[in-house]
Amino acid sequence: MLRRILALLVALLVLGACTDVEPSAITRDPGTPADQTDGADAADGSDVVHDDLGPEQPGDHAALSPWTPCSGDFECATLTVPRDWADPDGDTLELAVSRLPAGGDRIGSLLLNPGGPGASGVEFLQAAAHPAGLDERFDLVSWDPRGTGGTNRVDCTTDEEWLEPEIDPTIEDEADVEAIRAEAEEALADCEEAAGDLLDVVGTRATVRDLDALRALLGDDALTYVGYSYGTTIGMEYLRMYPGRVRAMVLDGVSVPGTEPIEEAHVQAQGFERTLDAYLDDCGARPSCPLGDDPKATLLGLVERLEAEPIPASYQLGGGAAPREGTLGVGELYIAVAASLYDDAAWTTLDQGLAEALAEDPQGRVLLAIRDQYHGRAPDGTWADDLDARATIRCNDQVERSEQPEGDLDRVEEWSAELPFWGTWFATALPGCWGLPTPVDPLLPLAEGDLAGVPPIVVIGTTNDPATPYEQAEEAARVIEGSVLVTYEGDVHTAYRGLSDCVDEAATAYLVELTVPPAGLRC
Repeated sequence: MLRRILALLVALLVLGACTDVEPSAITRDPGTPADQTDGADAADGSDVVHDDLGPEQPGDHAALSPWTPCSGDFECATLTVPRDWADPDGDTLELAVSRLPAGGDRIGSLLLNPGGPGASGVEFLQAAAHPAGLDERFDLVSWDPRGTGGTNRVDCTTDEEWLEPEIDPTIEDEADVEAIRAEAEEALADCEEAAGDLLDVVGTRATVRDLDALRALLGDDALTYVGYSYGTTIGMEYLRMYPGRVRAMVLDGVSVPGTEPIEEAHVQAQGFERTLDAYLDDCGARPSCPLGDDPKATLLGLVERLEAEPIPASYQLGGGAAPREGTLGVGELYIAVAASLYDDAAWTTLDQGLAEALAEDPQGRVLLAIRDQYHGRAPDGTWADDLDARATIRCNDQVERSEQPEGDLDRVEEWSAELPFWGTWFATALPGCWGLPTPVDPLLPLAEGDLAGVPPIVVIGTTNDPATPYEQAEEAARVIEGSVLVTYEGDVHTAYRGLSDCVDEAATAYLVELTVPPAGLRC
């Protein structure tokens, strides 16, 4: 239930195409790590904090079990790490790890994170297609970060609760406020009971220590890494904590660590509104679009109708689950629209769902199914619970706490005027994390040039990315000294996964040969 108090930030990976590139070579020898650097002071006066284990490495306090076959050509193992890195010889956690051994002339390991936070790296690695050429030269490796996946999972919401109707995410009266307060109080109590022993040990900085332990135990002197969406936060924090242990890093769909949460929510709301407008502007070119001559007015009219009265919604999965009987209300609509904006390939499916909801005899079948899939419903009817982990990790990463569950509502009117569809939803509950404990090891802000003493890092930003807007990629390029920004022009979230030959060739040449893309590359 903690999921309903969050603004959106997920990692759904996507595909695409563009122009050829002619990369330039870098001077660093392949495989040579950057020199270890001391922490520098950030421009805002905060310390740029490196790891606090002194000369020791996290790998000295962790263990990796032998690899065993587990799924097709994949192998699996267990990474054992300290439960609390401040007490590295104390209790431990076990994290699932998977790898696909290199098929050719092996360079080393390439570690990947799909984002979230809350997504299973093991499931991502075993299910997703990866850019051509990587699996020949690297062991592809991913892991389930603490609080996620099959082990040590933050799980606050029962399967029955996932089936409940969403509350109205748009604040319009005191009844909406009271509904949020009641939901938040129940969610907090549920999570403290179900996952209380994990609530203070999940967070990005602990995950970065786990990642460095895994790197060391894999036998790699320096990290080669690809992070998508929130996985870029992990990557940038690794650059802050271990600048001398990096071989190469690609950050795609950037979420900058330590960003003030209200500012971050506003930028993300603007990104979703831009991508929604692109979807609506394209309506005239899609015969499937049911929104008429004024698509945004029609969509906002549907919001008003669903606020007044939800409509029936039911569907049947093919994996043996019981029929799903529910309703489509305004909360389900918002989540279905958001999920459909991550990839323009999903726009026609959203059209189908909106056509059903706008019909003379309205039905919410497709939109409810999109909402459920976004929340992690599997073909057998069970739920992944990624969003419970996401809420907990994000709140352990930020210092700020709302004074009341609904947040400070003063900005709702301004944001809703600026962003007619998304403004109210994103302005509610900020800065979030009401009632949760003070974070033990939060992320600090970064200023221009703070991440220095590292090899050239490749940052990929998509011009019309709704979840991690392009401005965040530009900010990352300023923060990481010597980084190179690759721009993909499109309406999708993340680009390095077979979507674009231009992006794929540039990023793969960099990872394999340490050949940095040319400055200003646009695909």
